[in-house]
Amino acid sequence: MAAELKPDRAVVPIVRYAPSKPISELLGTGFFVGNGDVLHLVTAKHVFEGSPLNEDEKYAFVFNDGKGIAIIAISEIRVAADFDVAVCNFEKSLTPLAVSLPIARADPPLNHDVFSYEYSSTRIEKTNTGFHVSFEPHAHKGNIVRSYVSKFPEKTATASLLTSYPALQGASGAPVIYGSQSKKQFAVSGMLVANSERHLLPAQVVRIDDGPEHKETTSYFLPYGKAVSWSVLAECLSGMAVPFQQVATNEA
Repeated sequence: MAAELKPDRAVVPIVRYAPSKPISELLGTGFFVGNGDVLHLVTAKHVFEGSPLNEDEKYAFVFNDGKGIAIIAISEIRVAADFDVAVCNFEKSLTPLAVSLPIARADPPLNHDVFSYEYSSTRIEKTNTGFHVSFEPHAHKGNIVRSYVSKFPEKTATASLLTSYPALQGASGAPVIYGSQSKKQFAVSGMLVANSERHLLPAQVVRIDDGPEHKETTSYFLPYGKAVSWSVLAECLSGMAVPFQQVATNEA
């Protein structure tokens, strides 16, 4: 297990960039896995499938290398055939600065805390001299609401988790981390891939009636995050021969 978690060294924003326009779009979030000096970046497959590149563009992630913000190009993307999981290679060595995260071996207890670190609030603004990019990570803390097998919209039944906090646009690929702050031990229990809105229980509905032709109904929803489970991540990484660490949840 990771002895110490520094979120900005373990979880990074994934972007699209070109030499003429260094960062044009935030695509999602990713996290490092590895064994020793070999690191890979894991994220959701749809982060790339929904954002094809133009001729002069590349996929990359942004990392604070201690000297400043570095844009590191992704050299290869491998995707799982049946699951929303992608693994990225990159050429620049980030050891010992980057922190790899181990994968859990079991779901966390429903009454224990989990958290995620993601970059959905990144802002790209045009200025008089070019573009200004502000990376504003969000840290969410909550619990696993439900562990289940999702059969829609997936074509393959997928072990999944619902988190008590949402997965906003740009959060796809963020790890759901379970661990002990006092022991400084952490593991990835899942990876956010979607937002899941559900009616409040009981559903709160506000109706406004102003004559027979003017009626308005407002329903309030409770946003949950949907994550693929640690078991899916472990299966995909093993199938791609990607080195990673795996630990029992009760070690956290």
